[in-house]
Amino acid sequence: MAVHGQQNDFLQRLEFVQVRDCGDVRAPFPAKLLRALKNLRVEIEDCKSLEEVFELGEADEGSSEEKELPLLSSLTMLHLNRLPELKCIWKGLTRHVSLQRLTLLDLYSLDKLTFIFTTSLAQSLPKLERLDIRDCGELKHVIREEDGEREIIPESPRFPELKTLYISHCGKLEYVFPVSMSPSLPNLEEMTISYADNLKPIFYSGEGDALTTVGIIKFSRLRKLSLSNCSFFGPNNFAAQLPSLQILKIDGHKELRNLFAQLQVRPLYFSNIFFPF
Repeated sequence: MAVHGQQNDFLQRLEFVQVRDCGDVRAPFPAKLLRALKNLRVEIEDCKSLEEVFELGEADEGSSEEKELPLLSSLTMLHLNRLPELKCIWKGLTRHVSLQRLTLLDLYSLDKLTFIFTTSLAQSLPKLERLDIRDCGELKHVIREEDGEREIIPESPRFPELKTLYISHCGKLEYVFPVSMSPSLPNLEEMTISYADNLKPIFYSGEGDALTTVGIIKFSRLRKLSLSNCSFFGPNNFAAQLPSLQILKIDGHKELRNLFAQLQVRPLYFSNIFFPF
């Protein structure tokens, strides 16, 4: 018992974990370890066998007291890079997980990752400021759908502090967020979506979306928007209101007139629109 207590004291003082080039690591953070960690930044790179990062455990694991404590509530930064076998970041039930302190999430070169958040996790990100996703070739959804169908979410996911959204070279990504989530991004300042060739509207309108009858997507603080190979910003019958937009970069659009109509932009009167030559 004394040894267990000393181990917990050590883990509670731990602030930064970096794992690099460890070929035989498959799941570095089991559930029992997660319960002891406080105020943690995690960086994992070049682990060729790693399949999941956080093993959350099953519903009947741990004492009733442990179950009441949200896992990962101390995680402040997560950086994952060049993990070719990674299939999921969080394995197991996520309803006892809270990412309430996570501010930075960087995901690079994760060849087998198909989704990032479950719907419950996407509702527990009040401090996330940067979401940076690059070279994730199998990524289909930022927020996972259940049973292959868009689920009706009672409460829309909220990223109230998100300032920067960057997504690049994710060839199988179908869309980014539901339209109903756009009001919960009030502080978004920069958005870059590039080389996502399979991308449908960035913001999709699904069953149960409250904004499907309003027809407006508004980002009051968005200053920079860069789009490459994206057909539409939102559903065909929607318009985007971007009153603070200063820089607009467009690359590889075949339906530019329709995109401008959605963005309510007049190119002749806009001084910072960039086109490739």
